[in-house]
Amino acid sequence: MDGSVIGDRYRIEARIGSGGMAEVYRGLDPVLNRTVAIKVLLPQFARDASFVERFRREAQAAARLNHPNIVSVYDTGADGDTQYIVMEFIEGRTLAEFLDAGRRPTPVQGAEITQKICSALTAAHAQGVIHRDIKPGNVMVTREGTVKVMDFGIARMTSGVETAPQTSAVLGTASYLSPEQAQGGPLDARTDIYSLGTVLYEMLAGRPPFMGESPVAVAYKQVNEAPIPPSQINADVPPRLDAVVMRSLSKNPANRYQTAQEFSEDLERVIKGQDVQATPLMPGAGEATQVISRPQPTSVLPPQEEQGSGRKVWLGILIGVLIVAILGGGGYLLVNSLTKDENPQSLTIVVPNVVGQTLDDATAALEAQGLTVADPKFKATDAAAPDTVLAQDPAADQQVGKGAEVTLTVAKAPNTIQVPPLQDLTLAEAQSALDAVGLRVGTQTQASDPNVAVGHVVSSSPAEGSPVKKGSFVDLVISSGPELVAVPDVVTGCLSLFGAREALTAVGLVTAEGPAVPPNPACVNATRIAAQDPAAGTMVPVGSTVTVAKGSGASPSP
Repeated sequence: MDGSVIGDRYRIEARIGSGGMAEVYRGLDPVLNRTVAIKVLLPQFARDASFVERFRREAQAAARLNHPNIVSVYDTGADGDTQYIVMEFIEGRTLAEFLDAGRRPTPVQGAEITQKICSALTAAHAQGVIHRDIKPGNVMVTREGTVKVMDFGIARMTSGVETAPQTSAVLGTASYLSPEQAQGGPLDARTDIYSLGTVLYEMLAGRPPFMGESPVAVAYKQVNEAPIPPSQINADVPPRLDAVVMRSLSKNPANRYQTAQEFSEDLERVIKGQDVQATPLMPGAGEATQVISRPQPTSVLPPQEEQGSGRKVWLGILIGVLIVAILGGGGYLLVNSLTKDENPQSLTIVVPNVVGQTLDDATAALEAQGLTVADPKFKATDAAAPDTVLAQDPAADQQVGKGAEVTLTVAKAPNTIQVPPLQDLTLAEAQSALDAVGLRVGTQTQASDPNVAVGHVVSSSPAEGSPVKKGSFVDLVISSGPELVAVPDVVTGCLSLFGAREALTAVGLVTAEGPAVPPNPACVNATRIAAQDPAAGTMVPVGSTVTVAKGSGASPSP
């Protein structure tokens, strides 16, 4: 389609992407003289009324939204059998491309990106639009760091923000589906909260919360399995952000954030280091979605006929069975209470406090109490010596059963980088050398050094080879060249060779004696200093040599 005109207005220039049902082209709007993105429904779908309706619904949903974090829709229409949408052209790449390249934002950066997506969803939900397909591939990040949500292709418009029943087909991408979406249940804005939680999880952990061999397997896990906290994959994730992620991924929508704004506010608390509001509201068994069935309507049983003595016989049998059951249950409880101390599984153990101990000592102390020690979690820190226990779960003094598992968080040395050699490099070269290893240029001071060229690095602090944390600042001393001094006058004063040497040494210069020259007429003694090189007043580096010459011949008459 390159070079063609669509809608009698937009000139298609180049194909820039494709999706499951459409292709995207870069185009030009000559009327407004601006670059646009043109989304064209693929021919095989253009003949299907349901796909055409879905495509038009995207344009209608997005056109209702005007927000800096949502890709704007300018126009839509049909050119023969070709359905198209004209949108804002964004220079950048998708969050999916960023993550697929092996890049991972820091926890704070991940929280900030999620906040911007929350802002877009808040605006969409206020207009009754549920996106239903939030995923990294539908989030654009520009070169300036602006975040744009796009592709409202399966969005649903509602009259309010309460619910939006899905069709029988489950739409969306398996790794980012909410449990209710995977089950084909009714949806509301909280389904976008869950999907956004999976995106935040992937930014922090480097992978989605659930993975499987097929979309069906992933969807099953979305409904039935609890995700592990992202901090167990990335130790840099702080506990507050862990709590926020896990709340957004609650199976029961009532346990999640109820609005994108509420989600954003807790992320802001994480960024500021404040306590978050992320607490479970109605935890279900294993956090699985709990479906409460509708109560059955009251039914009226038909009246039973009198059975006379037969009814009494059955009543007596029933009472007898109940008595036997009660006696049997009482006997079981009595035997169980008498043998309780003999059953190892009934023993309870108070968990000892092992925080501050080494891993080996803590493991020995816990196993001595009959507890099991799980594989430790390591956290990079310089607040404690490596191999020191920082935390334990369950906490100290809790009562647990014999054989219960205790997980320890253990300190490890923070990842360090050696300061590279910087001496004699220019400032720009030093900057590049530090950037290459993840360090930054700190303060810069000037110092005179005769052995280092002007503008080159004299030394660094910390010094070359010193271990420092990634992202640390390295201060530099930059050479201003050798120190200069003025050559003193040793001729006019009729100084002797000794006196001239003394005067030159006092300012850091070296004296050399040259061949005799005609005497200085101003001096009574013809052997006094009669010439010097460099001349008096010349600026020379400290340590330079000044050649002096005594007068020769008889002293001139007074």
